[in-house]
Amino acid sequence: MAAVKMVSHLVLGAMLLSWVTLVHVTCPEGFPQTTCPEGCPGQDCPEGCLQPTCPEGRPQAVCPKGCECLEGTRIVNCSRLGLTSVPSGIPTNVQQLILEHNNIARVSKEDFANLTSVESIDLSDNKLNSQSIAAGTFDDLPSLGTLDLSYNKNLDDFPAYLPSNLTYLYFISNSAVHVSADAFANLTEIVHLDFSDNKVETIAPGAFRNQQKLQVLYCDFNKLKDDGIPPSVYKPAKKLQNLGLRFNQLTRVPVDLPVGLQALDLVGNHIIELPSKAFLNLTELQSLAFWEQPSLTTIDDNAFYGLSKMQGMDASSTGINKITNGTFNGLSGMGELVLGECKIPDIPVGAFHQMKSLATLWLDGNLLKTLDPGVLDRRFLSHLSEVYLWGNPWTCDCHLRWLKEHIDSNNTAPTVDSPHVMTCNAPTKLKGRAWDTLTAEEFVCGMDI
Repeated sequence: MAAVKMVSHLVLGAMLLSWVTLVHVTCPEGFPQTTCPEGCPGQDCPEGCLQPTCPEGRPQAVCPKGCECLEGTRIVNCSRLGLTSVPSGIPTNVQQLILEHNNIARVSKEDFANLTSVESIDLSDNKLNSQSIAAGTFDDLPSLGTLDLSYNKNLDDFPAYLPSNLTYLYFISNSAVHVSADAFANLTEIVHLDFSDNKVETIAPGAFRNQQKLQVLYCDFNKLKDDGIPPSVYKPAKKLQNLGLRFNQLTRVPVDLPVGLQALDLVGNHIIELPSKAFLNLTELQSLAFWEQPSLTTIDDNAFYGLSKMQGMDASSTGINKITNGTFNGLSGMGELVLGECKIPDIPVGAFHQMKSLATLWLDGNLLKTLDPGVLDRRFLSHLSEVYLWGNPWTCDCHLRWLKEHIDSNNTAPTVDSPHVMTCNAPTKLKGRAWDTLTAEEFVCGMDI
């Protein structure tokens, strides 16, 4: 008789369970696994010898052929199997179903029948399109909270038939070009929505009108322009805390954003100017990033007025070429400011004094030739602990002797990071010399520049 290796289902008799065909069997949690009785040769028991040790009346869960089941069958991983459809026989107690990286081209209600415990379905990196998700596909999945439809390159629109109980929706790296007014109309429970790396050019007015619970929204790496984002389109999402708009085509900061926003990402756009009071109503904002934006040359005085809860700002790799004593007004709670790789030629003495909580300051890679000791005065910046100054064309003369002496005197409060990579651009005698190879006595004035 052929050896029994796997069992596909079992038949309940009046007194016992008998095995009928080949499947991989797992007993319910808390019960022992199927074993061979004493005297039988291990896993390859002759038919009729292999017996279940789960209690009578407690049917074993079955793992679909080729799939991997974990935690009993609460996690079913059928990824990277070349599947063209959802496999049959998925255990009804599954909570996490992984179907990513296959060739599944269509899904319907029947594919997920009786999976009332499933909480997460991953259909990313398949062959789905906007017409291949049948109406009602996810309707009978009351526990479903997370759905991943990412990396389906033919999916050029948001599916019309998504369950209202979804809390997490991933729609990354698809081909959507427009967010319609009804794209998310029934997703009233959604908390996290990510449609990064599509081709979205426009968002219709009212697109987020029902997203009262939305906290995180990523619209990064799309083709959104200023006129593609209607005024106040995000405002109905009153609980929104994190908004990502990096690497779009914006030339200005979107207006009328939700007042509870805590993190705003504008990295990699084409913004030219931050006008005065650009973020006036965003009093809860704690993190602001707009780096990798060479077009941004101007920050008006009081641009950050009202942002007293701001903790970190990254403006590196921008075209900012001027800082005044009013540039950073309003940022009393700022802990870290990143201005590396900008075009800043000089810094006035009081430029950072408004930021009473500033601990870390990045000024690397600018056009600084000298630095007044008052810029880093700890009478105003009592929390300042670390400064990054390398990559500037320093003129190593008497005006910078104070900084060299500070570095040589234990280099604390604030610590100047990596002084060994700081080099002199002038005077000629010291050009190219690293600061750690010089003495303070060599920082003198009157030498040939």
